[in-house]
Formats: sequence, C-alpha cells, structure tokens
Amino acid sequence: MQDKKDPVFPNFLWIILITLTVVLLIFLFQEKTMTGKVSEDAEIKLINDCGEETIIYNFGNQCWQKSTKPEPAKNWSNAEEYCQNLALANYTDWRLPALDELWPIRNYIKTNSELFKESRFWTSAPHKLEYKNYHAYVDVRTNYKNYAPDFRDSYGVKCIRDNFID
Repeated sequence: MQDKKDPVFPNFLWIILITLTVVLLIFLFQEKTMTGKVSEDAEIKLINDCGEETIIYNFGNQCWQKSTKPEPAKNWSNAEEYCQNLALANYTDWRLPALDELWPIRNYIKTNSELFKESRFWTSAPHKLEYKNYHAYVDVRTNYKNYAPDFRDSYGVKCIRDNFID
C-alpha cells in the first residue's frame, strides 16, 4: 500500500509563500511619501523666487540659483568652492545640491536647455563605497545619474540653499 501525502499541507505552504511575496512586492514598489522627497514623475512648477536670480520649485523649501556657474567647473572641488563662495540674493549659504535634490528637477533643466550649456551637473553626494574622490552627477540630457572621479571637468554647477523664513 502506498503512503498518501496530505495535499492540504503543501497547498497551505504555497498560499503563505505567495502571500509573503505579494506583501514584499507591495512594500518594495510603494511610493515613499513619508520622506518628504519628490517622486521622480512629479511635475515641476516654478512658484516663486527667493531673491534676485533665484527660484523656488513647487515641492520644497530650497532656493535654487536660476542660472548656472558662468563656465563649467574645472573639477568637483571647483564646483563646491563656487557654491560656497556664491553671494546671491543677499545670501551666502549656498551649496551643491544633494543627488536627491537635483534629480527631481532634471527635466526642468533639460527642457530649459537654452539656459544651460552643460548636460552633466555635479552634486554633493560622495560615492558610498570604496571609491574616494568620486561624487555623483546628473546627466539631464540622457536622464542618467552616476558617479565620476572628482578631477572630471566641464560639468555644470547649479547651487542651492535651504530657504528658511527669516
């Protein structure tokens, strides 16, 4: 006589496995709205300025430089130094944007490309692994972000500051 296996037990395991997979997929693909960051598909609207030659986008409290550095940066340090030394709209606390600050406005920069000669823009984000002296950049023409060695030249610079109400 053959041993018959109980078909209920394997079916029960499959149901649990499928349920856990669905829950994991939902968790991984849900939009993170609690972080205060903009979703990548958000429509960018210019809502205000925060002083001469500056702009505030609809999603944040950051004040952006309307134009870019007059000439491309010689390297990442040159880009950082330019923002740190920028005096614009009566403010001197300018900085390079973080990757998650620059990425959402890439389409605005691309569609207003007559304002910008460069397609790649430096960010303040250092490489998180073993590559020292690498920082993130955003290429607005190809919709791409990556890391480059700090000695790379001809990248654009668009400075940002936190727009605290005085």
